[in-house]
Amino acid sequence: MKHITIIIAIITVFSCKAQSIIVPIGSGGSIEHNPNYYKKDVNNEFNKFEGTWKYQNATTEITIILKKEEHYLSPSNYYKDLLVGEYQYIENGIEKVNTLSDINNPAISGYQHKISGGVFKHQLPSFCIDNSNIAEIKIWLHIDHPTDEFAEGRIILRYVNDNGIEKIESCIYDKSTLSDNNKLDIPDGSYTFVKQ
Repeated sequence: MKHITIIIAIITVFSCKAQSIIVPIGSGGSIEHNPNYYKKDVNNEFNKFEGTWKYQNATTEITIILKKEEHYLSPSNYYKDLLVGEYQYIENGIEKVNTLSDINNPAISGYQHKISGGVFKHQLPSFCIDNSNIAEIKIWLHIDHPTDEFAEGRIILRYVNDNGIEKIESCIYDKSTLSDNNKLDIPDGSYTFVKQ
């Protein structure tokens, strides 16, 4: 009986040490760069962005697929929840980019997706159209070109439920810094996506 009590005590000590310190995303709480910290989407803000979304006008079609990835070990050595995705861009009937098939590829995770991140924003850059109030959470993500490692941008998402029609108002802009020749294919601008 004594051995069983000792084994239970040892298991209890190790399980206490293995517990995560949860820091809510957007809380401004400090985080140490060790695996005991977990930057978590505690209010499930990412969930409403999950799914397939489409923007379309006379010459342009953009489709994005987003999903929440939980408990991802970041390069900074702590766990975090991410919103990740892939995209397709068609201009004048010509497909310029299509990474949609990578969304469920088990070999791709976290920041390897062409859309990834999950920083909460309350204000958008001045060049973005912002129909929100300051209290609304917007999600800021990276968007990467699939074949040009120097071409990257940002996409900021705002969820809107318009009389039962789910939409994402977005601002997409290029942030490529290494060369003027390296740009995202998607032009800078504001796009409204509708859930499919």
